Amino acid sequence: MKWLTRHVPSLLAAVTVVVGAAHVARAQEPAAAGVEADAAKIRQLVFDMEKAFEQVHDYTTTMYKQERVKGRLMPREEIEVKFRKPLALYLKWTGEVNQTREVIYVKGWNDDKIRAHKGSFPDMTVNLRPDSSMAMQGNRHQITEAHFGHAIGLIARDARLSESRPQDGVRYLDHGEKVVHGARSRCIEARTPAGGVFTVYYAARAKVCFDLKTKMPTRIQVWDADGDLLEDYGFQGTKLNVGLADADFDPANEAYNF
Repeated sequence: MKWLTRHVPSLLAAVTVVVGAAHVARAQEPAAAGVEADAAKIRQLVFDMEKAFEQVHDYTTTMYKQERVKGRLMPREEIEVKFRKPLALYLKWTGEVNQTREVIYVKGWNDDKIRAHKGSFPDMTVNLRPDSSMAMQGNRHQITEAHFGHAIGLIARDARLSESRPQDGVRYLDHGEKVVHGARSRCIEARTPAGGVFTVYYAARAKVCFDLKTKMPTRIQVWDADGDLLEDYGFQGTKLNVGLADADFDPANEAYNF
């Protein structure tokens, strides 16, 4: 038990979503130029993402994750992700940070706990509630939120909120098309005005890039009212509806190291 007390916090320092490709990032990013866009048109792009995800049964992707936790911008992580509806996740850290760490979560399995192992010596497998303080240490989100459906849901929620509250003055920008993590993408942005209105929204400023073909996210960035980066998630090599099986979410899988 003493070993668990000392090591489990570090074991799950990065267990959750949602990303980038470098190890050092700026604490702030200047507001990049974008074209002021018609709110209805931008919202429709968001709703198209939501609709496209309804047709996704499973997917694999490489996720790049960076989050600000308790005022500190954490190192970027590279994570191999497998997802299957309604909610099954397998994550393996493949970059320099937390290399070879693995986590599995399947809703309703394992008493609804995550199964994880640190990946470095001394290593052992543990089971923890996704919302436990140890599982959440160093993270902004639970692992149960580490998938496209959750991210798109938040984006769509804010789009509908701004639509129903025109008095908030949310502005939308269109950043056009560009290649993001190897995929031709469209990038859009929402900004709330200063003065506290942003508190009813998920973010004061959010920029989303999505694959033109699949409508799935290729990058999601979120800033607070002071312009500090809070979250940066990137997705590369995404493959949809690949037919993931139960074995992909089984710690007994011979390809895994639980």
